[in-house]
Amino acid sequence: MADSPEQASTSAVKTGPWRRVRAILRAPLRSLPSRIILSVFGAALATSLAVALVSTSSIESFLRRKIDQQFPATLSSASERLDLWYAQRRLDIDTFARSTTVMESAAHMNLSEGALARRRASEALGQYLAYVLERFPQYEALLLLDAQGAEVLRVGTDLPLPQGLLESVSQVAASSLGGIHPVPGGRVQLASSPIVDSAGRRLGSLHAMIRGKSVVPVLYDEEMGEAGAIYIVDREGSTLFQSPDSAPRSNFPLALPAPGAEAQVEDYASSSGDHVVGSAVRFARFGWTLVVEENYDEAFAPVVAVIRRILAINLGIVMLFGLAAYQFARSIVRPIKALSEGARRIADGETDVVVPLPTSQDEIEVLTRVFNEMSQRLRENQGELERSRMEVQRANSRLVSQNDELQRVNEVLEQLSITDGLTKLHNHRFFQDHLLREMKRVRRTGESLALILIDIDDFKVLNDRHGHAAGDTVLREVAVVMNSVLRELDMLARYGGEEFALVASRTDLEGARALSEKLRLAVCEARFQLDDVAEPATVTVSVGAAVFRGDEKGLFRDADRSLYAAKSQGKDCVMVAEETGS
Repeated sequence: MADSPEQASTSAVKTGPWRRVRAILRAPLRSLPSRIILSVFGAALATSLAVALVSTSSIESFLRRKIDQQFPATLSSASERLDLWYAQRRLDIDTFARSTTVMESAAHMNLSEGALARRRASEALGQYLAYVLERFPQYEALLLLDAQGAEVLRVGTDLPLPQGLLESVSQVAASSLGGIHPVPGGRVQLASSPIVDSAGRRLGSLHAMIRGKSVVPVLYDEEMGEAGAIYIVDREGSTLFQSPDSAPRSNFPLALPAPGAEAQVEDYASSSGDHVVGSAVRFARFGWTLVVEENYDEAFAPVVAVIRRILAINLGIVMLFGLAAYQFARSIVRPIKALSEGARRIADGETDVVVPLPTSQDEIEVLTRVFNEMSQRLRENQGELERSRMEVQRANSRLVSQNDELQRVNEVLEQLSITDGLTKLHNHRFFQDHLLREMKRVRRTGESLALILIDIDDFKVLNDRHGHAAGDTVLREVAVVMNSVLRELDMLARYGGEEFALVASRTDLEGARALSEKLRLAVCEARFQLDDVAEPATVTVSVGAAVFRGDEKGLFRDADRSLYAAKSQGKDCVMVAEETGS
């Protein structure tokens, strides 16, 4: 049956707006990039939320199990450390009481040997106890009591102790540890041991006052770190000690565990009102209780932190996948633009051009790959040229550096070849070359030239008496002395052995005589300190001089004869060529 006009109008009204709404909703989905983006975004969001819920629940359960395991283990470890620490204190006081110094001093103080003997014994014991107190910072004071509990000697703090406590601890039959005792001005814990001589006679008792602060480091647990705290409470639940940097607690708010009961982890409010996670176990040695606590928020802070990180990671993943989907959609049209832009850049002279490879349209991908290979070859060719140029520059730089180094080495070698290694003067070779140059020069200029030979007197005797090391010292020092009185134009060389040669330019016979005498006096007046001689030694030289008269051999002959004449005249003198009759 056909619809009436009224029904048709109503149907048109109902379908018209709905169709427009559906068209608006479907408009984004008509585009492939839009569909990809929405699909990826929805899938990533759903997956991230599911992972966040499962991860949070699992981490919270895991953390609760870890705390249930960690707290009892921490208490067990702390109890073992504390028990070992107190066992060591008992061993300490037993060792102190059995020491020879303590037993002998206590024996002398108990005998009626006179006031002087007792005072010496007391001083010796005091020094020993002071040494012990210095080496063992766990103790505040060391006390020696007689059989009636009277204090005989104390080293350390002067905190007064009740007489009743002293009388009770003075009767100990073996080394022992006591609990915490309230005293005026604080609390005290004593480690006690009897002092017994080799015959079994009781000489008194030794007691160590344990420093309360020394227990604190024992309570520190590396696994708990600063997040947790360990407390020691007495039988009434009052806090005795607490781990370093822990929050103060006046007492333990829960019922104390029974001896031997396993540690249970509970949530409760501490004495300061903080919400904490804690556990307790009895410490059998003194009837104390060990308590471990951690702030509830800090204990489960990893859960909150994980939730925040998961949410941040999930949000990042959703955004990343949405962006990836958007980029993937745009990649359909981007390769063509990228290729055209790359071609334009290469045409402008650029070679460092890389076009991203598309993920769709295989033909465009092949074209892009070939384009990138062409661009890469251009870059490689340009890079090879640049590397070749840089290698040439480096090679040139190395050659310049090597040439400079070679020149420096040659200069050093040249200097070494003309220098005497012992005296640092010029050697015989340089002397000969220099003398030849000077003789050639004076032949041209007509200037005077003198040759002076210097020989150390009795050098062989000095060597035989004091050794070659002393002889080397004299050679070096004589060279320094003579060099200090020469002119700049004079050239002094070691001619050989203990003999020196001096080429004096622009020096006539009288000048040679004066210069020779100056050298002789300088050496004669100098003092030389030898290693095996207490008093400084004196050295003299004989000097022979001659002037150049145009004959090289004659110059050497005249100078040598003059030196021989000086030796013949008794040494320590100067002779010149005229005086020898040459």
